[in-house]
Amino acid sequence: MKKTCAIFDLDGTIIRLSSEQVFLKYLLNHGEIPIPNLLAWVSNFLKVKSIPQAKSNKIHLRGLKQNHLYEIAQHCFVESLRASIAPHISALLHAHRAEGRTVILMSGSLSFLVQPFHEHFQTDIMVSHELEVVDGRFTGRRVGLHPYAQNKATFAKQLATTHGFDLSQSYAYGNHYTDAYKLELFGHPVAVNPDRRLRQIATERHWRIEL
Repeated sequence: MKKTCAIFDLDGTIIRLSSEQVFLKYLLNHGEIPIPNLLAWVSNFLKVKSIPQAKSNKIHLRGLKQNHLYEIAQHCFVESLRASIAPHISALLHAHRAEGRTVILMSGSLSFLVQPFHEHFQTDIMVSHELEVVDGRFTGRRVGLHPYAQNKATFAKQLATTHGFDLSQSYAYGNHYTDAYKLELFGHPVAVNPDRRLRQIATERHWRIEL
């Protein structure tokens, strides 16, 4: 019998929020981001004038200690993010585990924000957005492949090859239209609280929709 998996997105799927936006607000409220970092981030945003590019630039975290930021992320999870977990998606996640599937958390969010969810749900595999660390501090630069859009499909294929998953019998959950690249690889794609474009794709392709 072939192995199967269930891959869950985080932002907009397990939670209805953006974990990075919540964390940024948390950092600002606690005075954890140096003013020069904020000014550099704003300057970069005005220069590129692109939301995706601006979001991929984490210059506001430059110079912050890795261990300290991980501790803050854990506090943010407990105080702000954990309560946002959608109960029905949480139940689905546990049901997949009970049915013997490998449960995977795949998110374009920062690894130290995804990690608390990974530990909370005890998911088997975690794929997330990694940042460069030099001498124990973040540089603000991304390393590796960012799990976003087509890259999520790339990761799903790699996981299938490495672990022997039969994707035609597996499940995938996502909320954004760019998740369609990943969802279409699976025999059981599910659009969770989908945006307008993903809802249209899901309707046309007869994918399950969870609200």
